[in-house]
Amino acid sequence: MKVLALSHTYEPLGVVNWEKAITLLCAGKAKSLSEYDTEVHSPSVSFRVPSVIVFNYNRRNRVKSARFSRKNVWVRDGGKCQYCLKQVNSQEFTLDHVVPRKNGGTTVWNNVVTCCYSCNQKKGDKSPQQAGMKLHKFPVKPDALPYVQDLEFYNYGTKIPESWRFWLGEML
Repeated sequence: MKVLALSHTYEPLGVVNWEKAITLLCAGKAKSLSEYDTEVHSPSVSFRVPSVIVFNYNRRNRVKSARFSRKNVWVRDGGKCQYCLKQVNSQEFTLDHVVPRKNGGTTVWNNVVTCCYSCNQKKGDKSPQQAGMKLHKFPVKPDALPYVQDLEFYNYGTKIPESWRFWLGEML
């Protein structure tokens, strides 16, 4: 089961699994706003599985920048190939190194973009200029990633739990 996570200002941040949500609740880092009917048990305690949690405000635990990951690069680039601007599925895209690794390029925010398979094959181990391709937007390290705008990113489509609908409002 998945749990909708809200910031301390009640804005959607993303989706976490139920185990992580219960860990956050027990650590006092979040509180539950809504729960599923399902219960989980330990030898001494029983919990209803949360469906929506909200993080407590804590200045020390603020995220100062977005963490580098494959999925976060896809979110930063809006799910589009940065060469042909084709929309690519979150499971079926490649990461392209603008400066190829064979030329000293590293896997960091400023050198990696979302790319469709055919553009990545065409570019190969060349620079965009050498391959005759134009990079739509030069990659930068984001300060933060956008809030959840497209729930298909989480593979829910029309199966969004009813308890999430109030918090997501016009995003649906």
